[in-house]
Amino acid sequence: MDLNSELERISSIDSLKEQVTEYSSLTDKLVQATATEKLSQQIAYILTDTVALTVSRPVLEHFTSAVQHLAKEERISICRTAIDLVQDRLLAFEDSVKKLREILSGCLIENEEYSAAARVLSHINMENGKYDDSEKAAFYVKLAELFLDDDETVAADVYLNRSAQVVHNCTDENVRIRHKVSYARILDSKRKFLEASQRYYELSTGEIRINGEPVKEDELMLLLNKAVTCALLANAGPQRTRMLGTLTKDERSYTLSTHWSLLDKMYRERLLSQEEVQAFEHTLEPHQKAVLADGSTVLERAVIEHNILAASKLYDNVLFEELGKLLEIDPSKTELVVSRMIGENRLAGSIDQVKGLLKFGTDQDPLVAFDASIKRVCLAVNDCWEREEVQKLSL
Repeated sequence: MDLNSELERISSIDSLKEQVTEYSSLTDKLVQATATEKLSQQIAYILTDTVALTVSRPVLEHFTSAVQHLAKEERISICRTAIDLVQDRLLAFEDSVKKLREILSGCLIENEEYSAAARVLSHINMENGKYDDSEKAAFYVKLAELFLDDDETVAADVYLNRSAQVVHNCTDENVRIRHKVSYARILDSKRKFLEASQRYYELSTGEIRINGEPVKEDELMLLLNKAVTCALLANAGPQRTRMLGTLTKDERSYTLSTHWSLLDKMYRERLLSQEEVQAFEHTLEPHQKAVLADGSTVLERAVIEHNILAASKLYDNVLFEELGKLLEIDPSKTELVVSRMIGENRLAGSIDQVKGLLKFGTDQDPLVAFDASIKRVCLAVNDCWEREEVQKLSL
């Protein structure tokens, strides 16, 4: 069949309705024969001024349905070609192009090309007045999720911010929850671990329902697991200690075999062993293993800071050389970490650089120190009592 002759024959038909029928029938034949080059030629022809808009619109709509019967690779190829061909007349075929982009994006997602799929969808104009806030929120959250799946945090943040402007009007509870989870994932990717931990934990404890059904326990445990991971990676200090306390007192945390030992020791401010740290490291995601400016990883920094806090419970003062041996790091690096923690009010102490000495705590009135000691004892007794109650409940 000579395609050019066939296209000209159809265009010479007087009835526009019959033209639509003939063009659509031709599309089906070409799809059945997997003739992608001829399909491209047909699309290019119907987009010319030779074919009336009242004909080309329904034909292109039929084309978006027909191409879904092609194999995935052919579908990707013809969708890309069709999208390129229609760019000059985008406003006239906006709905059909949207469908083509959705088909192409679906194929790329199947190939695990998440950021590429998101970029295909990102060209869809959701601000043309055709879509309500629920549709906009769902669309922008999906883009954020796709970019996050490829660790493209900056792009994900852009679309999550757009969804934040309309998600409060969204009637789909599923979309609202996905927005919250994506926000926590972005905080996690930006290494704002303490905030991410708080968000994950709130989601893990909430009575979340999707389409009227409660979220599965496995999914809530996954969120709790993420909350614990982020808390363990957060900068040492009073805020993290409070978060660790909240997680430790949650009876579900006992079931987190890999994380529980580390969580318990960090909350009790005990020194961590290399074996425990290495076991935990294997559970981390790529962005959580990022190397910082000083050459250490996120986990190494968190462990060093924690062990310094733990050492402050054992010593009144210590030489940096001895502290370095205890922490198994260079004394000069130890001093840098300590000075930063003191400067950020995450560690009470002072440094004597002449003697290379670290003094923990601050000079204070003996009565105040006595009160603080009593407070620590009372908190320790209270913690023991709470643990006893939790064990009774578990039995």
